[in-house]
Amino acid sequence: MPHMHGSPPALALHSFTVLPQAPGLTLSLPRGGCLAVLGIAPDCPDLEALTAGLTGQVAAHTRATPPQKGRMLVAGEDVTHQPPGLRHVASCGVHAPLFGHLSVLDNIVFPLRARGALEPHEILRQGHDLLALTGLDPARHLRANRLSSSQAFRTGLARALIQKPEVLILNQPFATMDPHTSQQEQAMLDRLRHALGLSILLLTRQRTEALLSADDIAVMDKGTLLQSADAPTLLNRPACTAVAVAMDDANVLTGKVLDIQDDIASLRLPSGETVEAMADHTLAVDDLACICIPPDRLSILLPRAGATVDEEAESGDVHCTLVSAHHLGRTIIMRLRSRDGTEITLHRPPVHTMRDLRPGRTGLVAWQARNAIAFPMDEKSR
Repeated sequence: MPHMHGSPPALALHSFTVLPQAPGLTLSLPRGGCLAVLGIAPDCPDLEALTAGLTGQVAAHTRATPPQKGRMLVAGEDVTHQPPGLRHVASCGVHAPLFGHLSVLDNIVFPLRARGALEPHEILRQGHDLLALTGLDPARHLRANRLSSSQAFRTGLARALIQKPEVLILNQPFATMDPHTSQQEQAMLDRLRHALGLSILLLTRQRTEALLSADDIAVMDKGTLLQSADAPTLLNRPACTAVAVAMDDANVLTGKVLDIQDDIASLRLPSGETVEAMADHTLAVDDLACICIPPDRLSILLPRAGATVDEEAESGDVHCTLVSAHHLGRTIIMRLRSRDGTEITLHRPPVHTMRDLRPGRTGLVAWQARNAIAFPMDEKSR
């Protein structure tokens, strides 16, 4: 849906508190866009607390309460202290279960009936429109406690959409689905988003959901925003070690910075090898560093018959021993151990036979400097 140039974002958060111990969160969701907040801390109620703060409702099962600090603007209007019904947001997901004893249709129209501002025939008309829009018409009379995970998601989505919100908040909406069903429902949601011009804030703990659904992803750890950017930026230029690991399963090696030239750092590993990586802007000579390399950007050299690893080694190579190799069709996943005991995971096309990849075999792992990034180990202030 087109919007006038310069129109305010659908949602803007300014120093918005998620958890008491975390710094304020500042984010912006453009109109018609989808922003995913990826929570990477397991067993942390940060997404539940953020949902409670945005909707103004207490999440009883997590005791999450709305924030005490910060501002929340919806379509340019400050709604920070507005009651839930006047915030122009609607939500669905794990925090908002359906009424199990009610039918699909009755669940969908419940917010309008509770509000009492429309005639019954108009409420039913809007309910039937949402049934058709979400493909739920055949299930209209089913009780909610008999629905599949897909039908339950669509019912919750329709119940939110009938409120005509400026912002649709989805809190882990695909959590109960198998991967195939989840992808189907994400595709449906994407079609609806573009057809209706929805502005969606997706809260998830699943990287794949964020990558498939969102224009931008905000990576959050225990309520602290680590980085917000599009997927290529997060994958190729992560802001810290935690983002590199969360977004690309990066291997993390440790080393000491020997030199930095033209944004390329030379580092010595505990095993004695010298390697190179892009230098984070806070990195300095003599720092201890975390070197992050995604598994698919590593190369492995296995010595030829009769040759030794030392004979084949060149500058930048890391001596490793193969721990295991698993053929997954288009990819072979190898686990290796460096001489200092660091485990390294490597993804390569199936150019090696499994006979060549027997555990205990020694080899050399290498990477191009531009495919790795080194961060200071003490996570200096940025």
